[in-house]
Amino acid sequence: MNNFKVKNPREDLQYEINFTNAYREAINKYNRPEEIEVASLKAQFPAALHPIQDEDLFAGRLQMGLVGLGIQGQTGGFGYYMDEEKVTRELEFATGNAKYREDLHDLLTFWKSKNTTTIIFNQRPDELQDIFPSMEWKKEPLPACPIIRMAGAFIDYEKLLNLGLNGLMDLVRNRRKVAIDNNEDVVIYDCMLEEVELVKSVCAFYCSQAIKLMNNTDNPQRKIELKNIADALLKIQMDPPSSMFEALQLSWLYGLLIPLLQHGRVDEYIGDFYVHDIDNGIITEDEALAMLQSFFRLINHMDSETDGRVIIGGYGRRNPKNADRVCLTIIEACRTVLEPLPQTTLRFNSETPKAIWDAAMNCIEEGRTYPLLYNDDILVYAIGKAFDVSKEIAESYMPLGCGEFEFNHFSFGSPNGSANSLKMLELAIRGGYDHVSNKEMGPKVKSLKACTSYDEFYEEYKSIISYYIVAQAKFQKYEYDITGKMHPFLLVSMLYDGCLESGKAIFNGGCAHLTGALELYGNVNSANALAAIKKHIFEEKTLTVDALVTAMDHNFYGYDKIRKLLLDAPKYGNDDDYVDDIYIDLHNYIAEKSREQASAVGLKAYLYVTINNAQNTTLARWVGATPDGRKSGMPMANANNPSPGTDKNGLTAMLNSLAKLSHDNHAGAVQNMRFTKELMASSREKVHRALISYFVRGGAQAMITVLGKEDLYNAIQKPEEYKDLIVRVGGFSARFVDLKKDIQQEIYDRVTY
Repeated sequence: MNNFKVKNPREDLQYEINFTNAYREAINKYNRPEEIEVASLKAQFPAALHPIQDEDLFAGRLQMGLVGLGIQGQTGGFGYYMDEEKVTRELEFATGNAKYREDLHDLLTFWKSKNTTTIIFNQRPDELQDIFPSMEWKKEPLPACPIIRMAGAFIDYEKLLNLGLNGLMDLVRNRRKVAIDNNEDVVIYDCMLEEVELVKSVCAFYCSQAIKLMNNTDNPQRKIELKNIADALLKIQMDPPSSMFEALQLSWLYGLLIPLLQHGRVDEYIGDFYVHDIDNGIITEDEALAMLQSFFRLINHMDSETDGRVIIGGYGRRNPKNADRVCLTIIEACRTVLEPLPQTTLRFNSETPKAIWDAAMNCIEEGRTYPLLYNDDILVYAIGKAFDVSKEIAESYMPLGCGEFEFNHFSFGSPNGSANSLKMLELAIRGGYDHVSNKEMGPKVKSLKACTSYDEFYEEYKSIISYYIVAQAKFQKYEYDITGKMHPFLLVSMLYDGCLESGKAIFNGGCAHLTGALELYGNVNSANALAAIKKHIFEEKTLTVDALVTAMDHNFYGYDKIRKLLLDAPKYGNDDDYVDDIYIDLHNYIAEKSREQASAVGLKAYLYVTINNAQNTTLARWVGATPDGRKSGMPMANANNPSPGTDKNGLTAMLNSLAKLSHDNHAGAVQNMRFTKELMASSREKVHRALISYFVRGGAQAMITVLGKEDLYNAIQKPEEYKDLIVRVGGFSARFVDLKKDIQQEIYDRVTY
């Protein structure tokens, strides 16, 4: 991740040194964050851009620096950022003359306290200082941790393509005139105009490059391709795009300068161009496919892992007939570009054409893990209720990142908090004492031993959960507020509802619907552990609290009988209401407690998500042995899925458990499923019927991996032979052989049907 798949990456940090110098000059010259941002972006672009590669049909490749300006961490860093570890490594091991090394020392010390992440964390309110003592969730046993970033901008691509760059500038100028008439500040509009001019200058930069490459190649086909790029780049500097090619080029290049990782409803904003060009004989189906394949490869080169969403299908599209026509070509691009990105996402409903559904299933069955499937017949209503928005707004919902929800160019709901409910349960059992770090942590509560009933203990556990949810919501609002003062992100703001009209940047009061999200990990294991406690401690009394805690303290070494008792307790994923009801109650409590915080902190919504990426593994490293029989440090269940190996009653039972979760009180819950190619070959129609039944009965979403029965085992043994094996990890897909060994093992241990 963050490797940026470009040929001939930069060999030193001179770019970072130059950016730092430009930023210094800007803060000495300007007082307004808008003006500083413009100067910084001019230092960043085109300097951070890479040449058009031989296989590219569009211009635009990027290698963000170890220092720079971005909106979220997956593109290098958030705000004004520095990758301190890599800069230090360059200083310690790279060659360079005395001046270069002096500049690196200067860069390192300058950004140490001046990067956005450090500023935000160090200035957190006093009441949050002790609750969140660190951001080192990978290295420390933290029940909860802030995530400092702004993830998930979905700009108005349709407005961009309808207006073009000059039309967008006219829109800004017209609003500037209104501001002058009303005696309002106009600096933000002046800076918006400068940033659009920067986009145009980057078009000119790549246009010149394409012409030069065209003149230097003897390949006649490549000459045509480069001429197309040059012509499109020249055209979109002046006029709105009039072809599919020009539309893709403008949307890609504009987003690249943010840099943006969410590509929105591509079928909606490209569909009309596609249909016009196909029906008028301007392009062939094969040429349209080649364009989308190149577009997909460019998205993959960003190497953004948990993002890169391309969304197709669903309710609320302006012209579904044209959008559906391009959907099939987009799915074919997904099938034929064998890369982890983009995360092609199909929103489907009862009106989805059978050809699109069949194409999607064929793509999945070939092992692509895409498209991800989202059931609009469940989700539109549920999301509308969860976020308290109209049906029209709900129909514009956009899955982002690992599976959270936002609304197209209307809302922003960055998941800026991480919480570990299993770690909190570990604390509750011992009354607020952490066995791993050997210290008190969080609020003091009654221990499990001090409780006389399951319900009493459950209330103590919930009080810890509540403590961290309340704190995370406060941090989210604080993070928005301080970010708004520091960062206007004008290329985003110009194409977000409410910003131009109000004259305010997206996080400074401009966003029409600012929401927050909390990532929760460990809920399934917590429910399994609660079921074991309820059954064996309080109901059947087959285990004492002292015996349980002692066994956990020793990580079950020498306590095999107790561990077997715990492992045999009811487990989520087997259609067992005993444990499923506990899971549902825990989910609903977390959901409602989170939702209560919106009005308390001043957000339009604050909801929780359970959308594990790989944190079910990394966060679990700092959780000791737990009452579900899980050993210390071992992975937790991934997202809303059964804990690996515990769903033993078959596919239908597993799907029945998944379908019980309500979807109208949260902002995303991921379901990963894995089928063997052998099963699909022998029982394809049965699997399809089971999936359709799951969706009809309330299943909202599915992320499906199809692989050979022995593929994962063989990939662990002979990774060089399985470089193209892509698996669904949690909320993202990856080449299996590129994953860390403990994550590989967790994926291997999951049940394959």
